[in-house]
Amino acid sequence: MTYPESRVPHVLVADDEWHIAKAIEHTLARHDYKVTVVNNGEDALRNIQGNYALDLAILDIVMPRLSGLEVLDHMQNYGSKLPVIIVSAKVRESDRIRGLKAGADDYLIKPFSTQELLARVEAVMRRSEDAKPLPRKIRVGDVDINFEKAEAHRDEEAIRFTPMEWRMLRYMAFRRGAVIPRPEFNMNVLKIPHDIVTRTVDRHAFAIRSKLDKDPKQPHHILAVHGVGYRLNDFEWIA
Repeated sequence: MTYPESRVPHVLVADDEWHIAKAIEHTLARHDYKVTVVNNGEDALRNIQGNYALDLAILDIVMPRLSGLEVLDHMQNYGSKLPVIIVSAKVRESDRIRGLKAGADDYLIKPFSTQELLARVEAVMRRSEDAKPLPRKIRVGDVDINFEKAEAHRDEEAIRFTPMEWRMLRYMAFRRGAVIPRPEFNMNVLKIPHDIVTRTVDRHAFAIRSKLDKDPKQPHHILAVHGVGYRLNDFEWIA
């Protein structure tokens, strides 16, 4: 299977307090997320049902038309697997338990800091990604890659990657060709805080490119997206 053009992680924010919704949007957008904002439950559900590119929904409980809990009920009824974080001023334990039992992956109490919001989003996204199967074998151009055996060949020639290059390459394949922001590489591959400024991601990406692309000066498989990060292009997931 060849996967489609890539995208950055896409988050739906549904909150009828517009200043809170826009503050969440601003925070996530600064950290390389695409954000769609709505102010009622019906529009939230319409986006969830019709937008298969969503990676996460952040729902307020008290909203017009449909509450956040009612949106969750509809999602459960049609089998949606989209991760959800509830944000609410309701602080009672019973409210938190109700939200989690309704299908939410996390419950964030208002007011909250931008640091806590980002940490919760990253944790839920990471758990969601960890639940997906990892690729075992892919083909990138004329290179056959076996992640289970840590082997790569172009015809009969062996191609050697460092342990970190293997991790980055598998993560890019795992993300199905999506554009992966540098902070995401830092958190999920390099295991360093997202706000640390480092060129390590770039160095490893250049090294992988030099081994996969026949002409690294005109790359076709390891593509840089200016100001964002990298993606793996034109590959097949074999197993």
